[in-house]
Amino acid sequence: MIGEDPLAVLRDRRSRAALASPAPPRGELQEILHAACSVPDHGRLRPWRFIVIEEAARGPLGDAFAAAHAEREPTADPAELQRTRNKALRAPLIVVVVAAPRPHPKVPVWEQRAAAACVAYGVVLAAHVRGLGAMWRTGWYGEAPKVRAHLGLVDGEEVTGWVYLGTPAGPEPAPRPPADPPVTWLS
Repeated sequence: MIGEDPLAVLRDRRSRAALASPAPPRGELQEILHAACSVPDHGRLRPWRFIVIEEAARGPLGDAFAAAHAEREPTADPAELQRTRNKALRAPLIVVVVAAPRPHPKVPVWEQRAAAACVAYGVVLAAHVRGLGAMWRTGWYGEAPKVRAHLGLVDGEEVTGWVYLGTPAGPEPAPRPPADPPVTWLS
Protein backbone atom coordinates (compact mmCIF):
# COMPACT_ATOMS: atom_id res chain seq x y z
CA MET A 1 0.00 0.00 0.00
CA ILE A 2 2.92 2.37 0.68
CA GLY A 3 4.26 3.62 -2.61
CA GLU A 4 6.73 6.32 -3.41
CA ASP A 5 4.89 8.80 -1.19
CA PRO A 6 4.42 7.44 2.34
CA LEU A 7 2.13 10.38 3.19
CA ALA A 8 -0.36 8.96 0.70
CA VAL A 9 -1.30 6.44 3.42
CA LEU A 10 -2.67 9.31 5.47
CA ARG A 11 -4.21 11.22 2.57
CA ASP A 12 -5.86 8.20 0.95
CA ARG A 13 -7.34 6.53 4.02
CA ARG A 14 -11.15 6.44 3.99
CA SER A 15 -13.66 4.98 6.38
CA ARG A 16 -15.28 1.88 4.95
CA ALA A 17 -18.90 1.41 6.01
CA ALA A 18 -19.31 -1.83 4.03
CA LEU A 19 -17.09 -4.56 5.49
CA ALA A 20 -17.24 -8.27 4.74
CA SER A 21 -15.48 -11.46 5.75
CA PRO A 22 -12.79 -12.40 6.08
CA ALA A 23 -11.59 -10.48 9.08
CA PRO A 24 -7.86 -10.26 9.63
CA PRO A 25 -6.54 -13.45 11.26
CA ARG A 26 -5.32 -13.18 14.85
CA GLY A 27 -1.65 -12.96 13.90
CA GLU A 28 -2.24 -10.06 11.52
CA LEU A 29 -4.52 -8.36 14.03
CA GLN A 30 -1.80 -8.68 16.68
CA GLU A 31 0.61 -6.91 14.33
CA ILE A 32 -1.96 -4.15 13.71
CA LEU A 33 -2.56 -3.68 17.44
CA HIS A 34 1.17 -3.70 18.14
CA ALA A 35 1.75 -1.01 15.50
CA ALA A 36 -1.14 1.07 16.86
CA CYS A 37 0.52 1.18 20.27
CA SER A 38 3.41 3.26 18.92
CA VAL A 39 1.49 6.48 19.62
CA PRO A 40 2.70 9.38 21.75
CA ASP A 41 2.38 8.19 25.34
CA HIS A 42 3.64 10.63 27.96
CA GLY A 43 5.02 8.69 30.88
CA ARG A 44 4.71 5.40 28.98
CA LEU A 45 1.48 4.72 30.85
CA ARG A 46 -0.21 2.84 28.00
CA PRO A 47 -3.59 4.12 29.24
CA TRP A 48 -5.61 1.93 26.91
CA ARG A 49 -6.54 -1.65 26.24
CA PHE A 50 -8.27 -3.58 23.49
CA ILE A 51 -11.27 -5.87 23.55
CA VAL A 52 -11.50 -7.94 20.38
CA ILE A 53 -15.00 -9.02 19.38
CA GLU A 54 -14.57 -11.95 17.03
CA GLU A 55 -17.28 -13.14 14.67
CA ALA A 56 -19.05 -15.51 17.10
CA ALA A 57 -19.02 -12.89 19.89
CA ARG A 58 -20.86 -10.29 17.83
CA GLY A 59 -24.32 -11.74 18.51
CA PRO A 60 -24.02 -11.49 22.31
CA LEU A 61 -22.64 -7.93 21.93
CA GLY A 62 -25.64 -7.08 19.75
CA ASP A 63 -27.91 -8.50 22.45
CA ALA A 64 -26.21 -6.22 25.00
CA PHE A 65 -26.72 -3.25 22.65
CA ALA A 66 -30.42 -4.11 22.30
CA ALA A 67 -30.87 -4.60 26.06
CA ALA A 68 -29.26 -1.21 26.69
CA HIS A 69 -31.50 0.37 24.04
CA ALA A 70 -34.62 -1.17 25.62
CA GLU A 71 -33.56 0.10 29.04
CA ARG A 72 -32.88 3.59 27.71
CA GLU A 73 -36.00 3.72 25.57
CA PRO A 74 -38.69 1.37 26.99
CA THR A 75 -41.08 2.20 24.12
CA ALA A 76 -38.67 0.96 21.43
CA ASP A 77 -40.41 -1.54 19.19
CA PRO A 78 -38.92 -4.91 18.19
CA ALA A 79 -37.80 -3.60 14.78
CA GLU A 80 -35.84 -0.76 16.41
CA LEU A 81 -34.22 -3.18 18.86
CA GLN A 82 -33.28 -5.48 15.98
CA ARG A 83 -31.63 -2.57 14.13
CA THR A 84 -29.67 -1.85 17.29
CA ARG A 85 -28.75 -5.53 17.67
CA ASN A 86 -27.49 -5.54 14.07
CA LYS A 87 -24.97 -2.76 14.79
CA ALA A 88 -22.68 -5.47 16.16
CA LEU A 89 -22.89 -7.31 12.83
CA ARG A 90 -21.60 -4.50 10.60
CA ALA A 91 -18.20 -6.15 10.22
CA PRO A 92 -16.71 -9.56 10.89
CA LEU A 93 -14.48 -8.17 13.67
CA ILE A 94 -14.68 -5.29 16.12
CA VAL A 95 -11.80 -3.89 18.13
CA VAL A 96 -13.09 -1.96 21.11
CA VAL A 97 -10.48 0.61 22.14
CA VAL A 98 -10.82 1.31 25.84
CA ALA A 99 -9.26 4.33 27.51
CA ALA A 100 -7.95 3.35 30.92
CA PRO A 101 -6.58 6.57 32.42
CA ARG A 102 -5.17 6.57 35.91
CA PRO A 103 -4.03 9.23 38.32
CA HIS A 104 -0.57 10.51 37.55
CA PRO A 105 1.22 13.62 38.87
CA LYS A 106 2.46 14.74 35.45
CA VAL A 107 0.08 13.21 32.89
CA PRO A 108 -3.46 14.59 33.08
CA VAL A 109 -6.45 12.39 32.31
CA TRP A 110 -7.26 14.35 29.13
CA GLU A 111 -3.81 13.52 27.75
CA GLN A 112 -4.27 9.84 28.54
CA ARG A 113 -7.64 9.88 26.75
CA ALA A 114 -5.94 11.56 23.78
CA ALA A 115 -3.38 8.75 23.70
CA ALA A 116 -6.20 6.19 23.60
CA ALA A 117 -7.80 8.11 20.71
CA CYS A 118 -4.45 8.05 18.89
CA VAL A 119 -4.32 4.28 19.42
CA ALA A 120 -7.78 3.91 17.85
CA TYR A 121 -6.62 5.92 14.84
CA GLY A 122 -3.48 3.81 14.74
CA VAL A 123 -5.63 0.68 14.40
CA VAL A 124 -7.50 2.30 11.51
CA LEU A 125 -4.28 3.39 9.77
CA ALA A 126 -2.52 0.05 10.26
CA ALA A 127 -5.56 -1.75 8.86
CA HIS A 128 -5.52 0.57 5.84
CA VAL A 129 -1.83 -0.13 5.24
CA ARG A 130 -2.65 -3.85 5.29
CA GLY A 131 -5.41 -3.39 2.68
CA LEU A 132 -8.23 -3.92 5.18
CA GLY A 133 -11.31 -1.81 5.57
CA ALA A 134 -11.97 -0.02 8.83
CA MET A 135 -14.62 2.22 10.33
CA TRP A 136 -14.17 3.94 13.69
CA ARG A 137 -17.54 4.45 15.35
CA THR A 138 -18.60 5.97 18.63
CA GLY A 139 -21.90 6.21 20.46
CA TRP A 140 -23.64 6.00 23.77
CA TYR A 141 -23.52 2.18 23.93
CA GLY A 142 -20.10 2.26 25.55
CA GLU A 143 -21.57 4.25 28.44
CA ALA A 144 -24.57 1.94 28.93
CA PRO A 145 -24.27 -0.20 32.10
CA LYS A 146 -25.43 -3.37 30.30
CA VAL A 147 -22.81 -2.96 27.57
CA ARG A 148 -20.09 -1.98 30.04
CA ALA A 149 -20.86 -5.11 32.06
CA HIS A 150 -20.82 -7.26 28.92
CA LEU A 151 -17.37 -5.89 28.01
CA GLY A 152 -16.04 -6.21 31.57
CA LEU A 153 -15.21 -2.51 31.88
CA VAL A 154 -14.24 -1.29 35.32
CA ASP A 155 -14.76 2.12 36.90
CA GLY A 156 -12.60 4.71 35.19
CA GLU A 157 -12.49 2.88 31.86
CA GLU A 158 -14.37 4.22 28.86
CA VAL A 159 -14.94 3.14 25.30
CA THR A 160 -12.95 5.44 23.03
CA GLY A 161 -14.16 3.77 19.87
CA TRP A 162 -15.56 0.71 18.18
CA VAL A 163 -13.20 -0.04 15.29
CA TYR A 164 -14.98 -2.26 12.78
CA LEU A 165 -12.56 -4.29 10.64
CA GLY A 166 -12.95 -6.51 7.61
CA THR A 167 -12.48 -6.86 3.90
CA PRO A 168 -13.58 -3.73 2.03
CA ALA A 169 -16.91 -4.27 0.27
CA GLY A 170 -19.16 -2.02 -1.74
CA PRO A 171 -18.08 0.97 -3.78
CA GLU A 172 -14.76 2.68 -3.20
CA PRO A 173 -15.25 5.81 -1.08
CA ALA A 174 -14.92 9.06 -2.99
CA PRO A 175 -11.58 10.80 -2.70
CA ARG A 176 -11.46 13.85 -0.52
CA PRO A 177 -11.24 17.09 -2.45
CA PRO A 178 -7.89 18.79 -1.93
CA ALA A 179 -8.07 21.50 0.69
CA ASP A 180 -5.53 23.68 2.38
CA PRO A 181 -5.34 22.99 6.10
CA PRO A 182 -6.40 25.83 8.38
CA VAL A 183 -3.07 27.17 9.61
CA THR A 184 -2.06 30.26 11.51
CA TRP A 185 1.59 31.06 10.85
CA LEU A 186 3.43 33.01 13.53
CA SER A 187 6.72 34.38 12.22
